[in-house]
Amino acid sequence: MPSKQVAWIEGEVTADLLINKLADEIVNAKIPDTKNRWEKVFEVNEDKWVTFKKTIVADTQGTYKHTDGKTYPVYKLPDLRELRSSYNDIPLVDEDGYVYETLGTSNTKSGKKIQVKEFVYKDTEGNDITLSVPGLPVVNIDDLDPSNTVGKKAYVLLQGKYELDGVTFTPGVEWNEYKIITQMPSDWNDLLSKAKWTTYYSGGYTTYVSAQLYKFGMVKYIANPVHHYDRTVVLKAVPDVPTGQTPNDYFVMLKHPIQQYNYLDVSYGKGFTGKNPVGNSADTYLLACDMSTVIPGKVPVVLDQKQAELQYNKWNNPDDTEKYTPPHEAWALDYDDKVEIKSPSSHFFYGADSIVSWVPNKKRRPDYWVEYNLSVSNDRVAIVIEGDPSPDMDAYYSSFAYIGKTIPFADYDHKGNFGITVGMGDLTKEKSSFLPADIKQDTNPNYSGWGRYTSNGMYSFSMLQTRSSVYFQAYYPAFITQLPKYDGVGTLPPELSKMVLEANGFQSSKWTKKYHASPIYLVHQFEGYRGYLDSVVAIEDHNLINKDELVVDTEEPKDPKNPAAGTWTEVYKFFRINTPVNFFKYSPNPTDCTIAILKEVY
Repeated sequence: MPSKQVAWIEGEVTADLLINKLADEIVNAKIPDTKNRWEKVFEVNEDKWVTFKKTIVADTQGTYKHTDGKTYPVYKLPDLRELRSSYNDIPLVDEDGYVYETLGTSNTKSGKKIQVKEFVYKDTEGNDITLSVPGLPVVNIDDLDPSNTVGKKAYVLLQGKYELDGVTFTPGVEWNEYKIITQMPSDWNDLLSKAKWTTYYSGGYTTYVSAQLYKFGMVKYIANPVHHYDRTVVLKAVPDVPTGQTPNDYFVMLKHPIQQYNYLDVSYGKGFTGKNPVGNSADTYLLACDMSTVIPGKVPVVLDQKQAELQYNKWNNPDDTEKYTPPHEAWALDYDDKVEIKSPSSHFFYGADSIVSWVPNKKRRPDYWVEYNLSVSNDRVAIVIEGDPSPDMDAYYSSFAYIGKTIPFADYDHKGNFGITVGMGDLTKEKSSFLPADIKQDTNPNYSGWGRYTSNGMYSFSMLQTRSSVYFQAYYPAFITQLPKYDGVGTLPPELSKMVLEANGFQSSKWTKKYHASPIYLVHQFEGYRGYLDSVVAIEDHNLINKDELVVDTEEPKDPKNPAAGTWTEVYKFFRINTPVNFFKYSPNPTDCTIAILKEVY
């Protein structure tokens, strides 16, 4: 048989589900005469989650919210047990532990006093409880009883927090919540209302007592920027190898960047392992945060500190079996046990944003249609995708990708013989959100991690390994072609201008009545020619109609012993590729050549 059999699949899907549909079509493709060995090993839909960090807000003013709906400041009672006059050192605390308010310079007692040592109260079970006064947190609450001339009542508080049930109270000094223990005895309500008392005057010096506002280090949970995971599918490929050789596993990752409907990201490598998420990601923010602020990459607003604490404790408890666990991916490591053997992401475009002034929403929608054409064998997948044009009828691409093994010139070239190339959109922020610097090796370290000639998989063909086992190096296409016009690429020397074909002349050969195509060879700057793409050919984009089918009579008999069985026929489908960035741009014919892909053999 002249070529391996392939499965040909055509269809369309909305942009938001493109990678899932492509993956399903590949792994479910019915490849004639063999079992499909493509396998889906990982699939996770877009997800987002929130984590929190614990901080301490120093010098937080304590505040107590009473049942009357009002918020009151919290005070901390001073240690006055050894209070003496500031002038002549006279003790001002009586034997029962009281300090008295005095009036004027005569030290006349007003009749009001405060207990500064300790007092006893009965708890809810009738037990006597002794409280030491120094350091007690207290609050002065409005009292509407007309017999209360001060208009306030002072209460002792217990600092802590109410748990999520709203009933259980846990003592602690980090939370700005309080529970009333008992009423403060004597006249502390009067002192707190006046802010300070005079307790003694002598020698021109006045001794005052007061209670300071209570300030402390309050725990506060704040959210980290919202984490997100892109919609992702990973496929495993096991290409054919000669009898006696061990087949190699390769992994291809398709990612759909969040809120992006112009392209998908393709990367590949060795030894992928992945874990699906566990639990509900919304639990991490649903009750704790303002939902309108939960935006990937942004810091959400925390509305409920208790829910934030709950999620913080869950996240940091390795034994919690009910917490959300995000998806995880990992790849085999290079010999340094640090660097993952995974290619840089290549941006596979199928649409562009509009740039005309009269289109109000210039961004692509998630529900616009993308057409796909797939040629699938166990060795490789050739893909052409095309998104519906935007309302200006101009912002779309017909984009080609090749993923998989190439046909080598050396019989032993199978380990590391796996690669990708994809078509990319305009390098303008308005159309694609990318500039040239974003994909060049010398300006973006993501595309130089494997040396000077690291491939980005867009300008070139990225191959997993060279013969020297260097990863993800750039290979360039070479093929038989006539002289291109080089529109937009460069200027031809005048001596060569006559060799350019006439625009309206050339169709099929007048001699053979056939169109002539060329294998697409791959050449490396150091290694030279390595092989060629499997069942994909370069053909002059000249007087052919997009999606024309090209029939090749191979003249190879189906059964040499039975001439009546006929010869094998190959059918290639022609596509006019229009992506501004693709590996043909670094080829002998960067403007006029395009692609034909094997559709069937019969």
